[in-house]
Amino acid sequence: MIIEAKLVPWIRAGLERYRTTPQMLELVFFDASHVGTPTVLGPGLLTDTEKLWLPNEYAPEDGVQGMVRWGGETFPILSNTADTLTVSGDPSMAVPQEPFCYQIVPPAVARLTTFLSAKPVTVLSSFAQVPTAMPAITIRLEKEEQAQTYLAESLRQYGEDGIEFDIRSQALQASYLLSIWTENREATLYLYAWLQNYVLNSLPLFATWGLYDVGVAGSDLDPALQYLAERTYTRHLLLTTTRVERAVTMRPVEWVSDLCIKVYAHYAQIPLHIMPAME
Repeated sequence: MIIEAKLVPWIRAGLERYRTTPQMLELVFFDASHVGTPTVLGPGLLTDTEKLWLPNEYAPEDGVQGMVRWGGETFPILSNTADTLTVSGDPSMAVPQEPFCYQIVPPAVARLTTFLSAKPVTVLSSFAQVPTAMPAITIRLEKEEQAQTYLAESLRQYGEDGIEFDIRSQALQASYLLSIWTENREATLYLYAWLQNYVLNSLPLFATWGLYDVGVAGSDLDPALQYLAERTYTRHLLLTTTRVERAVTMRPVEWVSDLCIKVYAHYAQIPLHIMPAME
């Protein structure tokens, strides 16, 4: 199986799915501090004394605002302290709904949604020292090696419909380098976070491909100034998988057409020929 031939449409399908379903992008940036139960509600504020937010963690960035959902309504966040959100509107007028908790949507969600909608992401499996079209995600096989050695277990034989099959199996472990290239530092970080989330969501899919022991590792954010005049940022995610490759040998079965049984009774030889039954 050629893994690269599957990874390219897998990434393209994921980008399209998240682009058309913005709610899934919220889970890319989710952490436990984004949900809770309000302690105080009032005109222009929501307080949760159990939180320790960073000052102005959810304040607008370059005109992009974070939001807080409460009571079926959405309130733009203007600023925040360690335990209080300053919002536009009056959360106290919203009717609480089950499960009676609020949810913060950070500004990064809106920024990534806009980024995915503004320009398509190029996905390449061919070698590219630096992609000519950005943003881009490139796929490169870093290493492939024998994972396990089987003794007297790698060969399986069986016959069916006049054909004998010899199946030899071998586990192979491969590492694929998924590189994210953009001209925007934050966009590279956001796409990297998305790719990690998408890998986790795709574990059941990988199992249908025959992949197991799936793991990820990553690198730091590096500028690629030595290649291009403009500022370009890249970040790498190493995807490791193990799969079983099989080699099959087939050959026709040689049918037995005549069977001879010799019976020795007191040194006397009695040959007996058994002919196959005629259908």
